[in-house]
Amino acid sequence: MRLFDISKYERPTMDQVCWSETKVNVGIFLSAYKIARERVGLSMLPKLSMSYTLTNEENQRVATNDELDPYESFRAAFLQLNEYFILGYSSIMHPYRPEVTERRRKVFMLRYVYGLSVSLVSERIHYQKNIIVDDSKESMIQFALALDLLVRKQTIDKPE
Repeated sequence: MRLFDISKYERPTMDQVCWSETKVNVGIFLSAYKIARERVGLSMLPKLSMSYTLTNEENQRVATNDELDPYESFRAAFLQLNEYFILGYSSIMHPYRPEVTERRRKVFMLRYVYGLSVSLVSERIHYQKNIIVDDSKESMIQFALALDLLVRKQTIDKPE
C-alpha cells in the first residue's frame, strides 16, 4: 500500500481533454462568479496587485460586513463561489518552478477572467505567444480539474 495515492492527483494530458466542453464549464462558473461579485457590490473583475496576484481586501470586506445592506441575500452565494475560485486558482501550479506557477496564474487571470487575447497577454507580461498558449491550456486544465469541471475525451473501444 502506498501512502500517497498518485492516481487521485494525476492530471490528463492536453490531448485527453475535451476542450470545448471544459471551456464551456469553466465559462459557466466564471460567469456565475462575476455575477455574484457584482451582486455583493464588488467589481465584476477581481482586483489584482502589481504582480498579478489576487488581493484579499475586497473579499474580507464582504465576509466581515455585518451591517444590514441590500446585498445581504447574495453574500452566502458569493462567499461559496469565491471559495471555489480560490481553490481553482491556487491549483494552478508548476511542481518545481515557482516562477512558472506565477506566470501560469497571471496568464489564467488575464486570458480567462479578464478576457484578454494571447497577443495582449504576451505584450503585458513579456512572454512569447507560444508560451502564453501553452500556459493558457495548462492553467485551464489545472483550474478545471480542481473544480471538477474538466471533461475528458471519451475513448471508443474498437472491436477486434
